[in-house]
Amino acid sequence: MVKGIYIHIPFCNIKCPYCDFVSFINEDEQLYERYVNTILKELSFYQNENFNIRTIYFGGGTPSVLKPELIGKIISYIRNQFDTIKNPEITMEINPKTYKENDFYKVANYGVNRISIGSQSFLRKNLQSLGRDHQPIDVLKTVEYALKSGINNISLDMIYGISGQTLDDLQKDLEIYTSLPIKHISAYMLTAYEDTPLGKMVEKQEYQMPDEDITTLMFEKISDYFESKGFFRYELSNWAKLGFESRHNLLYWEDKQFLGVGLSAWSYIGNKRFGNVKNINEYLKRVENDKKPVEYSEILDEREKKREKIFLGLRLSKGIDIRDFNSVDIFEELSEQKLGVIDNNRFKLTSRGLMVINEVARKLIQELNL
Repeated sequence: MVKGIYIHIPFCNIKCPYCDFVSFINEDEQLYERYVNTILKELSFYQNENFNIRTIYFGGGTPSVLKPELIGKIISYIRNQFDTIKNPEITMEINPKTYKENDFYKVANYGVNRISIGSQSFLRKNLQSLGRDHQPIDVLKTVEYALKSGINNISLDMIYGISGQTLDDLQKDLEIYTSLPIKHISAYMLTAYEDTPLGKMVEKQEYQMPDEDITTLMFEKISDYFESKGFFRYELSNWAKLGFESRHNLLYWEDKQFLGVGLSAWSYIGNKRFGNVKNINEYLKRVENDKKPVEYSEILDEREKKREKIFLGLRLSKGIDIRDFNSVDIFEELSEQKLGVIDNNRFKLTSRGLMVINEVARKLIQELNL
C-alpha cells in the first residue's frame, strides 16, 4: 500500500554549486503552471494503485518558487483523488527570501503543516562559501512567518565540513540552531559531487575541503550538542524533538511504499522501483502524450530487498531486526568491535559505527551472502 507521495519541483532562483539534485534556474510562471498541470496528469496514471496517503512532500529544487495557489492545487487534487488520512503530514521545502508572510498563511490554509528551510548556516562566511544568496536574518524571518501562520513543525538544514570552517564556527551554528523554536534539524556533511561546480573546484584545488579528522570531530560534536538540547537522533543525519520526526522520510528508511511524481522523481510500489526522466522537455512531452515518464525500473527480489533493509535500516537509531537474516554471528562480531549493539533482537550502530556506516553495510552484505 502506498503511504506517501513525493512531488519534485525542479525550479530554482539560483543553482547552489554543491547541489546534485535535478534542478535548474527558471522564473517562467507559464512553465510553472504547465508543469503543475502535468504533475496532476501524471498522478492520474496511478489511480488504480492501492493508496492510504499519510504524507505529502514537496521537494526540489525550490518548491517555494511556485505561488501558493499552485501548491494548493496539487494538494487538493491528491486529497480528492486518493485515499488520504484526515491530517496527513504535508511538508514543503522552502528557501529563505522566497515566501513573504502572506504566502505562509496561504499554504497553511491549503494544508501544509511542516516546512523544511534551507538555512545551511547562520555564519555569513559559510553562506558565502556555499554560494547561498540569503543572509541569516532571512532564515529568522522565515521561521517567524511560519510560526505566525500556524505552522510550528519547522525543520532547518545545516551543512558542515565547509572550507575554512572551524570547530568554534560550528559551535556558534549549533547554539543558534538550538535556540530557535524549531522541532527538527537535518545536518549534512558537505559533499563535492563529481559533476557539480563544487566538485570541479575541488578537483582543480580551487576549494579546500576540511580533512577527515576535523569532520569526524564535527560529526561527534553535532550529535552530542543536539542531544544535550533535547533533539534526539533518529536517523544518521536527522535530529528531532520527541514526536516530530519526518514521517515522510521515515517511509524511505523503513522500506515503505511511496509514489514520486515530477521530473527525476523515484517511486517504490510493490516490489518495483522506478524513476522518471531527467529532461524537462521529455518529461512534459511524455505525460502530455498520455505516457508515463518512467525511464528506469527494476524488480527487487528477496536478496535485493534484504540489502535495502541493511542500507536503509542501519541509518535509523532503532536499527535492523536481526531475525530477518539467516545468521547472527556477524552482528555479534560487529558488536564485539564496538560498531553496534544488539538490543531486543535489533542491531543498532554505535556512534563509532555510524562513522563507518558504509563499511559496516558492505561487511554485512558480504558475510550474509547477499
